[in-house]
Order: sequence, then C-alpha cells, then structure tokens
Amino acid sequence: MLTFLYGNFKPNHVYLLLVKKMKPPRPLAIALWRGILSDLSKRGYILNSIHPHPPAIASRWGILEMRIKIKKLFLPLLLITFLVFIVYLITIYKRVVVNQPNVITILNTKITPSPTPTPDPLAPRNILLLGYAGGDHEGATLTDTLIIAHIVPKENNITLISIPRDLFVPLQVETEKEEKFKINHAFAIGLDDKKYPNKPPQYKGLAGGGALAKDTVSKVTGLPIDNYIAISFEGFKNIITILGGVEVNIPYAFEDKFYPITGKEKDTCGKSDDNLKIIQATMSGQLLEQQFTCRFETINYAKGKTLLDAENALKFVRSRHSETNGNDFGRSLRQQALIIAIKNKILRISSIPKIAPIINSFSRNVMTDIDIKTAIGLLEEKGKMNDVIIKSVSLSTDNVLKEAVSSDRQYILLPKDGEENWQQIHDFIVTSF
Repeated sequence: MLTFLYGNFKPNHVYLLLVKKMKPPRPLAIALWRGILSDLSKRGYILNSIHPHPPAIASRWGILEMRIKIKKLFLPLLLITFLVFIVYLITIYKRVVVNQPNVITILNTKITPSPTPTPDPLAPRNILLLGYAGGDHEGATLTDTLIIAHIVPKENNITLISIPRDLFVPLQVETEKEEKFKINHAFAIGLDDKKYPNKPPQYKGLAGGGALAKDTVSKVTGLPIDNYIAISFEGFKNIITILGGVEVNIPYAFEDKFYPITGKEKDTCGKSDDNLKIIQATMSGQLLEQQFTCRFETINYAKGKTLLDAENALKFVRSRHSETNGNDFGRSLRQQALIIAIKNKILRISSIPKIAPIINSFSRNVMTDIDIKTAIGLLEEKGKMNDVIIKSVSLSTDNVLKEAVSSDRQYILLPKDGEENWQQIHDFIVTSF
C-alpha cells in the first residue's frame, strides 16, 4: 500500500509532486497520473486525505518514499498497458484480415528477406471496395456497392470506378462449372461453402468471398485487383455516428416514394387473402411491391452540401426507386459522394480523438486481405501523396453497357459488344485515367 509518512494525499494531489520531476507534457501528465492513481485509489492503494488540502510542507522522507514506490508501480503499469495494446492490435488484425490463417506467421514473414525484386512502392494499386447489408436475413452478403479505387501515387490521384450490381457475369460455382449471376452475388457465393461446396479452394472460407469478387471484377474491368475491403452497412452507420454525421455534396435532387421500411417486408397492409392471390397472380417485380404501400416510406434529398446522420446517409446511398437517377448508375454517384465525405471528415483535425472508436467499429464490420506489410506500404504511399485529386467513373448505359432481361426474367446489364465481351469496357477504363 502506498502510504506517506506525512499525511495521506488524494490522487489529484499526487501528480503535482510528480509532474515537475517526471517532466512530461503537463496535460499528458495530468491525464496519465490522475487516471492511474485514481484507479489505484479505488483499489485501496492510496488512502484519501483526512485534510481537504495537502500540507504546505511535506516530509522529504515521505516524498522520497512516494517517488520510489510510484516509479516501481509505473514500470509494470506501462508494460501491462503496452502488452494490452499489442494484444488489442493483434485481435483487431485477426478479426479483420481473412486471407492468412496465422498472424504470427505474417509477423515473422514481414522481417524475412525475400529474394524477389522489391516492387515499386509508388506503382498504381487497385483496391476493390464492397458494401453489403449484413445481418442474418436472406441476401445479407449481396454487395450493393462495388467500387474500384485506382490509386496512382506518382500522379497524386485516385479514380473511383463504380460497377453496377446488375451486371451479368459468369461465376465459378464448381471447379469445372460456371453459372450466370448478377455481379453482386460474387462476394456472397464466395462466402457460402454450404450451398456451393464444390468451389475451387481459393474461393472457400472467409477469404473466398473477397477472392471471387476480386477475380470477377478483374475479368470485367481488365484491371489487376490487388486487395479488397468489404464493409457492412452497419459498419458505415457506426463510423458516421462516431464522426457526428458527414457533410455530403449531393450530386442531384431526388425523391424516392418506395424506400423499404425495415421489419415490414412481409406486411400485407390489410389486404385479404383473396386480394393477395389476385395481386400476386397478375403482377410481379417492382409493380407488385408497390401495391403494399405500408412497407415503404418517402425520402427526399436536395442537391448541394447537406449534413447527413448515419440513418439518412444509409438511405441516401441505398435508395433505388426514385424517378430521378434511381438506377444503379445514380446510386454509384451517391456512393462515391458519401465515400468522399467520410474521407474528408476523417482527415479533419477535430476527428483525431475519434480515430480509436472508428478503428474499433471498423474492425467489427470489415473483412479485408490487406495484411500488415501491405497496410504499411499503403500508409507510406499516402504519406507521399499531397493534394490528392479524386475522379469518378461509372460503367453505365451511357458508355459501355446495355439493358437486357435474363432467361429467368431478371433485369440485367450486359456489355454493348455482347455478353461476356469485356474488351470495350477494358478500353473505356484505360482511357478514363
């Protein structure tokens, strides 16, 4: 027990005796020692003073004993704090990174000399950004958002390339078999080993979703996809809430009268069984959905800069039924606008204290194949990029795609040059940089 020969000091008095001796920055000393000593006081190591103020003159012997014992406690506390921090980082790493089975192996690999030539740290890099709903409902891992971030450090620019979710592509569901799906199924099929047990090994397990999505997007765009980051919309909401909302430059005004209300997906809106049978027999698709008006709400957004909270930001990017750009192409513009808004808010000085909770939320809602070595490389690239220019490109019917209907009557998008003919898309993307 810490006792002092001349009286017992309260924790908020002790740091006054230490701050001059230890000489750390004063605010840091105050926060550090008040926190540590208050905790020790609660555990019974420091008795509250029987006097409202510390004595004007303290025994040198008492102060010396106090300094010695505090220093003896400080080193173990510092070591414990450091170890907890390391464990915390490793836990986050293992929770987020899904392409490696063992974090210790990665850490060891990082310092092992490699005989291969050192890659250019400023070479262009392509990172696939995936956004999915999350949760336990059907379709929870279908990706509403597919965006390639084409990063060119030497030119200080990033091009965001949006890929519509309705693009019809072949996916390898078995080693020797492909089936046609909308591209937003790639991540979901890669994660689903139960329904697709005969997939090639690289598309199995937690890493399978990202691997299949990367390979599929690479085939479509002609770009080598280096890494991916998949985040649930719950993660987006948490990050925006932590940031206190984000200011989004809304590219166009729109109204959506049919934005789905969570929990009302099966509501019959008071219709009788006979009425339901008639409606379901004579209607399908969006027309059928619109007969159940109680399942939807109306949302409105005006053009220009607007502060959005988490709930409204999510509605802003997920809206699909507006008569004004309610298609995938309009959604791509909105998704890009939100990503830029989040980036701008995170980079503000006022957001620095929020970095830790953002990282924690990020780790609970994200999957990626960016390991420690790659992350360090990306940070080094970021440090060399100043005044970054962000451009946006969308694959759409205005350039390389055309509308079509699949054999099972789904609305789909195909290359203008013909199904599975991706060359025009490759050329368009190259000329967009």
